[in-house]
Amino acid sequence: MENPTDQDLVRQTLSGDVRSFEKIVKRYQYTVFGIAFRLLKNKEEAEDITQETFLRCYQNLDKYDQGRPFAPWIRRIASNLAVSRLRQQRLRQLLPWDYVSRTLSRHQGCYSDPERALENADDRQEMAGYLKKLKPLDQLVVILRYYEDLDYEEIAYILNTTRNNVEVRLSRARRKLRRLIAESQGEVKQCSPAKKQKNSSISTSTESWMR
Repeated sequence: MENPTDQDLVRQTLSGDVRSFEKIVKRYQYTVFGIAFRLLKNKEEAEDITQETFLRCYQNLDKYDQGRPFAPWIRRIASNLAVSRLRQQRLRQLLPWDYVSRTLSRHQGCYSDPERALENADDRQEMAGYLKKLKPLDQLVVILRYYEDLDYEEIAYILNTTRNNVEVRLSRARRKLRRLIAESQGEVKQCSPAKKQKNSSISTSTESWMR
């Protein structure tokens, strides 16, 4: 079979074909690593979570409902493991954020619209400095929505909750990001004229989106 579906690979794996599970790993390794890394911001930790995710996946493959899409199921495993790891890390500020810190030192205080920045791929790394200050589940819902580009229903399935709960949590996370940015702007006396102009344009173009 040239292009087996996820369900085909699952059935073949459950029948004893280990190579089929290797194909599952290759198909989803970057997705799983991406979720873990964006939440933990540490390559080694993300690699560890990725390995554990596929181990859990293999061990529980018989519990997977083949009538549902496979991607949200494995994202749920990765998300749960990453959030648990993050909660265990208590001293999150000690994670390696050198690059983010250097970036923020150049741009800190110049964003008043977190949603617009999260939608812009060039700005997401800079937003990471603010994102890490959110609660683990709030970080995760932002990551799944803006970095993984999942819709509310998919996120609700991954978090094992309702769409309404996802919308409420995401709204709360945006408000927190907006407050964090406002606080940082109060600490920075001024931005360059170019940055001020960019900031003004962002705020104007996304005013309705922020409500």
